Amino acid sequence: MIDLHLHLDGSLSIEDFNYLSERNHIYLGDNFPENVYVPEGCTSLEEYLTRFDLPCSLLQDEFSIAYVVTSLVNRLYNSGYIYAEIRFAPQLHTLKGMSQENAVISAISGLNFALKEKVGFDANLILCCMRQASDEINMETIKLADKYRTKKVVSVDLAGPEKFHTGDFYTPLFDEAKRLNLNIIIHAGEACGSDEVIRAVDLLHAQRIGHGVHLELTRENVKKMVEKRITFEFCPTSNLQTTSLPEYKSVPLREFDKYGIAVTINSDNMTVSNTDVLKEYRHLYKEFNLQKYEVRHLLTNSINASFSDSNTKSMLLNELNKKIDSYFDLIIKEE
Repeated sequence: MIDLHLHLDGSLSIEDFNYLSERNHIYLGDNFPENVYVPEGCTSLEEYLTRFDLPCSLLQDEFSIAYVVTSLVNRLYNSGYIYAEIRFAPQLHTLKGMSQENAVISAISGLNFALKEKVGFDANLILCCMRQASDEINMETIKLADKYRTKKVVSVDLAGPEKFHTGDFYTPLFDEAKRLNLNIIIHAGEACGSDEVIRAVDLLHAQRIGHGVHLELTRENVKKMVEKRITFEFCPTSNLQTTSLPEYKSVPLREFDKYGIAVTINSDNMTVSNTDVLKEYRHLYKEFNLQKYEVRHLLTNSINASFSDSNTKSMLLNELNKKIDSYFDLIIKEE
């Protein structure tokens, strides 16, 4: 499997919570572990995002960051994944004095340690700017992505509540990211409408769109997405939980594909949403009766859209060819 849209702080294991709680002397709450999952009856993205407060409180030092990156990579590899891009916002890990840069260095350290001797698997890091942060803080994140671009950091992202500010507010930041020739992802079209997706592409230079399910498939929009080769990172379960979509059959999978717009399937947050990429494919298989060639096509989209180098992409295509039969067997197997 492949996950291009995977948030670190939303994907701590229960074992990670327990270990870091004891180590860092942080109380997990009377209702743990229920309080780490998205609440029943969640009504919005903003409510969904409150589930990140607890894991972020555990990740305020260098050891903890490195530890959870290593833990996540090990879990992915042991689950049969061949690639992942793990994203996090270093600015959210500075509450106890750690710098953004030390957070990034720690994540790189944990990643490199975890990748040792993992044949047929690779992973990279994405640094998230936040919509609720100042320009100064976000610019520091962009500069760090540039500084560590040769050390497993492959992109910058803009995450957080879309309603906080529209995309044009962040134009100077992502003009700079573009000037630095950084890869760019923008969360858009999740909690807001089609206009935010267009702003992400036209104003913020997005190459990939996180979510984007509310893009209106007008002739002009389709032409723009296809010509600019924009890839969409769909996260179906997360979109249902935030009420962005009402049900799995509302995922515009076939509509986008019909027009030649590249779509990938991702988990968003493995723990907060209690999911993984295999579960996401199972949901879509049940709803859309996905065929093996469609699963291969979607996973190939993920490889092509990844920010890995050409040698890694060739390796991943070879691994996918080896594993597609077993992947599809797992997808169609009843849990």
